[in-house]
Amino acid sequence: MALPRAEQNIEQAFRDYLRSQHVDAQIQVVQFSGLMEDAAQLVTQVQALQPDLIYSWGTTTTLALAGQVHGAKTGFIHQTPIVFTEVTDPVGAGLLEQLNPPDRNLTGVIHVAPVDIQLNALLAYRPFKRIGYIVNPAEPNTLSIAERLQEFALKMGFELLVATIPLDAGGHPDASALPSLIGGLAAQSADVLYIGPSTFLAFTHRDLVTRAALAHRLPTFCTTESVVRESFCMFSLFSNGANVGRFAAFKAVDILTGRLSVQQTPVETLQRFSLLINMPVVRLLELYPPISLLNVAEVIE
Repeated sequence: MALPRAEQNIEQAFRDYLRSQHVDAQIQVVQFSGLMEDAAQLVTQVQALQPDLIYSWGTTTTLALAGQVHGAKTGFIHQTPIVFTEVTDPVGAGLLEQLNPPDRNLTGVIHVAPVDIQLNALLAYRPFKRIGYIVNPAEPNTLSIAERLQEFALKMGFELLVATIPLDAGGHPDASALPSLIGGLAAQSADVLYIGPSTFLAFTHRDLVTRAALAHRLPTFCTTESVVRESFCMFSLFSNGANVGRFAAFKAVDILTGRLSVQQTPVETLQRFSLLINMPVVRLLELYPPISLLNVAEVIE
């Protein structure tokens, strides 16, 4: 397991599913800094373990292990099967040319709902004319999401307001700029701040992001679960982490037992998603959801 953070329910579900299928796997965890400059070190550490299969969490970790499909042919892992989770857009990130079949030594599970389903869920909560979005140049998936949002902005008739996190001299995003960026989006009359599946925004600095949004009375829509349960995002449409872990393990079992090669194992998205409403945040903002949404959503009190 190559992880840029501590294990969570998604990894526990992965382990549990392997055990339920009587796969006696020895799992070793390799911690990754999350910085592409440390990719060579990660590859060396993983290869030294001589694994039969690699579990990879996140776009940056997977890029560090496998590189881009049309990128350098040396310095990355091209033979050992890699099963990823939490990769938002494998094609947009350059990991794959196509999802089915991937025709490469990696496959996995896309954990976010399609953008049109996300936006329809947001519309079911409240109408909007302007969506604020923050791009982290150090995370390629945030750029591809911005492109997808812009496509739907043109189709659906809303305005996408984009703020970009500045990078320091070392090419790392500057978290101290987040409050002012969010304030700028609020000043442009954003109706909602869209927080996508960014490790930097929705995990590492989720409290900073969601508190800054609250300070400007800017409601937040998130595409991952923990930023609602453990921080101050108002509303989320997400894939349950345990289900993602089990689905990834299902693919790993197919590969380990020889039922399918990794090259022929399709990358897929879960077919069911969950709605989560953070009621304390709702009360602070006085933006109550319609009864129709409350009937199908989980509410955190």
